[in-house]
Amino acid sequence: GAKIPEYRRYLMPMFSVTILVLGTVAAFQEELWSKILVFVVACLVFCSMCAFNRQQIIEYSCGEEGVLVGDSEFRKATLLLLATWAPFPLWYVVSPEGFGFINNVLIIQIGWAFLNIVAKFIFIFYLQRG
Repeated sequence: GAKIPEYRRYLMPMFSVTILVLGTVAAFQEELWSKILVFVVACLVFCSMCAFNRQQIIEYSCGEEGVLVGDSEFRKATLLLLATWAPFPLWYVVSPEGFGFINNVLIIQIGWAFLNIVAKFIFIFYLQRG
């Protein structure tokens, strides 16, 4: 909306691109310390993105809403988006691309598919409800 600064139309997608690039970079790190470092930087970028999402809720509602307070559709959609994105870095950690706690390829692929389906379909169903 008009209440949110124009530059965020570019900044917010760039956060997502940056996180995906950092995840790819981390996957190719051979040293554990460098993999952890890149993962931590990606987590910091995600936290920054979450902070901007919080700020957008406040701006959109002219200060009447926040993450914990409010009932607008914008706030609900933002919180739904954040809640469905949060499991992705956790699954990355356990995957072979991350720290390899789970090495069964079938389980990893089913996990990614499940996370993607849940994240996308919940959001689509929320937007399309009557």
